[in-house]
Amino acid sequence: MLRSAIIFLMLISFGAHAQYQIRLIDANNGRPIANATIASLDTANAFSVAADQHREALIPGEAPLNLLITHLGYATVQHTLQETTAVEVIALAPQEQWLDEVVITGQYTAQSAMQSVYRVRSIDNKRIEAQAANSLQDVLSNELNIRFSRDNATGVAGMSLQGISGQNVKVLIDGVPMVGRSGVANEIDLNQINVNSIEKIEIVEGPMAVNYGADALAGVINIITKKGSGQKITLNASLQEETVGREYSLFDEGIHNASVSLGYQLAPRWYAQAETRINRFGGWTGTGEGRDKSWYPKTQQFNTGLLKYATDEVEIYYRLDHLHEIIENLGPVNSLNPLRDPFALDEEYIAKRWMHQLQADVALDKAQWSTVLSFTDYHRNTYQFVRNMVTQDQITTVAGEQDTITYASLFMRSTLSTSDLLGMSDWQISSQVGVESTKETADGTTLSDGSKDIWNHALFGSVELKKGKLGLRPGVRFSHNSSFTTIPTGSINVKYDLTPKTQFRFGYGRGFRAPSVRELYHEFIDANHNLLGNENLRPEYSHNFNADVAYQWSKIHSTLNLSGFYNHIEDRITFFVPEEANQPTTYTNLLQFQSLGGSTLWKYQHKALTASAGFAYIGRYQQLRAEALGDIPTFVFTPEVNASASYLWALPQITLSAFYKYTGPAKNYQLVSDEEGNSSPQLLGIDPFQFLDVTLSKNWRNGLSLGIGARNLLDVTSVNNNFTGGTAHGGGGGAAPIAYGRSYFARLTYQFTKN
Repeated sequence: MLRSAIIFLMLISFGAHAQYQIRLIDANNGRPIANATIASLDTANAFSVAADQHREALIPGEAPLNLLITHLGYATVQHTLQETTAVEVIALAPQEQWLDEVVITGQYTAQSAMQSVYRVRSIDNKRIEAQAANSLQDVLSNELNIRFSRDNATGVAGMSLQGISGQNVKVLIDGVPMVGRSGVANEIDLNQINVNSIEKIEIVEGPMAVNYGADALAGVINIITKKGSGQKITLNASLQEETVGREYSLFDEGIHNASVSLGYQLAPRWYAQAETRINRFGGWTGTGEGRDKSWYPKTQQFNTGLLKYATDEVEIYYRLDHLHEIIENLGPVNSLNPLRDPFALDEEYIAKRWMHQLQADVALDKAQWSTVLSFTDYHRNTYQFVRNMVTQDQITTVAGEQDTITYASLFMRSTLSTSDLLGMSDWQISSQVGVESTKETADGTTLSDGSKDIWNHALFGSVELKKGKLGLRPGVRFSHNSSFTTIPTGSINVKYDLTPKTQFRFGYGRGFRAPSVRELYHEFIDANHNLLGNENLRPEYSHNFNADVAYQWSKIHSTLNLSGFYNHIEDRITFFVPEEANQPTTYTNLLQFQSLGGSTLWKYQHKALTASAGFAYIGRYQQLRAEALGDIPTFVFTPEVNASASYLWALPQITLSAFYKYTGPAKNYQLVSDEEGNSSPQLLGIDPFQFLDVTLSKNWRNGLSLGIGARNLLDVTSVNNNFTGGTAHGGGGGAAPIAYGRSYFARLTYQFTKN
């Protein structure tokens, strides 16, 4: 029996004809259907009506009327409307459509992921909302070939891709390189990105140096932000409360997350958007006592503004992103002196970032011109002070305990992309040429000899040739660096359609990365640190080979992807920790580094069920010294497994989602000295761990939604770790912090839209 829920359709009536009323409903559940189209098949009374669920459709003409009703998610219906005084109710049968995912990263213009010469993984906003993610790390930690590490003192989330650390992973926001606490060409703290502003995340593994520059050696993570919903007014507000392990209080302990965003169509061609979000992490006591926290408290405020002008041929927008972050290192209370108020020695790490973007896209005849100009200003201060626990007064300690670092980046990129410019019948030829320029400036107390500048200019281009089942894209980038001699970086990518549903891809890329300002000139020496840059560093050079096969079953809406990669990096830049405790830690070039691996990923979608499962096996090798090559196995491998599932009960609008990830042991050989001072390679590392998250969400028609769930159901906190990053005398031992244990959350969201 069809339920009474209805979609109403609107039509401007024609002349003085009679009008008939129509309602469209879902044949399975009786619910209203949005975005249907009603068209007349009678040439004498032609019309077409777009669906509008706010009123009944008024169909003009004289009965009988022959109608064609179409909808992307429903079977097309031909219906004859007979003269009647009652409302005509028409039921449409749901029909699943297999839609190819559209991607933009590494493309000339937006196109189907199945047609891209690169393998592009995508994570959409629905997945992010299903996880109720607080940070980008929450989202990406479930992905294969991506692994995170944590620095509790700074709250930084370090990342590796394809077994290569984050210095070689290019993180972009709308195609613009990120700037963080380590500068431009070093690891970016992904937790300093507003996850609420993300529309989509695209991941391309393997070197993308031709497209995005030298730092894109391991791959690119492109964060695509929200830029309008097509509605006159869009309001979104959310409030999320979450425990941190077993710790929670209303205003202090736990996680408190609130955000509000507003989008408004100022005029037919003008759109404005603003958002603010506050994320308060109360820290985690863990093994600490009193004020001392194993994980430091952190407060973040994100602010975003967008102004966009768009026509059919031109889109121009300015976007501003602002971050203000405070991490608190609370020291123990000293109350031993009866003549003095109790006091504590505290530290605050304060980060501020302003990121300006001005982007323009212009559609030309068989071409598209795109340009972006961006300026990012990043400041990070360490503020140490004595806090009076009675009066809460603060007195700054000596100047040597204060620290300031500033990174600024001026970035410009302009490309011209053409499609089938020659008009050849057998070959489709597209191309892209571009120029890019970056100026990185660094200054602060932890850099030797004051302010430093590095310029990098590049000219790049590629051609994509398609004929039948075959697609080829060769490309090359020429660059000039103000501090180092560079080499051209080239690539070749091949795509071949084995069958209409099976694609084979192969790619080779040459990589180059110059040392960053931080790696060259870092100088951080105090009671707890002894870290120096190395002005004698050499640039990194790399070779990458990758291949994958993708197969799609359209009848059961399933895909299977098998992929493999090999990276060879010469003179890879890394930390060097000396065996003598009085010697500084510095940066050095490894003679050789390699990573090798493969993965398989299966996805399935049918009606209300979406599921995926994957397996990866990644090996790493690093040559510690020239004479040690024969002593170390070529590769040390580690496995990864992930799985996810989501099911929607349509009638109550309840969705159940689960996310699982197993991360195998991370092991490496390092030189360890015995009591006689002789060094030999030993296999050290971090034990495996696994995460399981479950969420349950409910949507109401008035725009309200409620999500509840549990993170880290397996209650992981730390794992055994005997890897010391290069220290000597037995490798130490201990535990590596992974998470703060099982936690629970509730999230309330309200969304309002008006046409």
